[in-house]
Amino acid sequence: MSTILHVEDESSIRLLYKEVFEELGYQVIQASTGEEALSLLRTNRPDIIILDLKMPGMGGRGFIKKFQKMKMKIPVVVSTAYPYFSGDPILPDVDAFVLKSGDMEELVNKVQELLKK
Repeated sequence: MSTILHVEDESSIRLLYKEVFEELGYQVIQASTGEEALSLLRTNRPDIIILDLKMPGMGGRGFIKKFQKMKMKIPVVVSTAYPYFSGDPILPDVDAFVLKSGDMEELVNKVQELLKK
């Protein structure tokens, strides 16, 4: 069973993603800030990270910068509602960029694709 670390400040989105991915057979651990996610990485080794960018405290961009220094080889999927982030210079360092929508198909497909590599 693959483990997903989902980093998202919106509780309703955390609940939705947890339900969808657990139904598909994944284990889901969650954090609501970048700081919390980094702390979880000290004790957990997820197979993939789904990351929001706009969060209070340390957002996704700050998380990515610190995560890169950890030299962990874990795929990162950015899931954001803001399309303008697609041009962010830090994003080439992530494995996928998916816009949030009511349809989870694109996100699920990206996660499954990256876990097969």
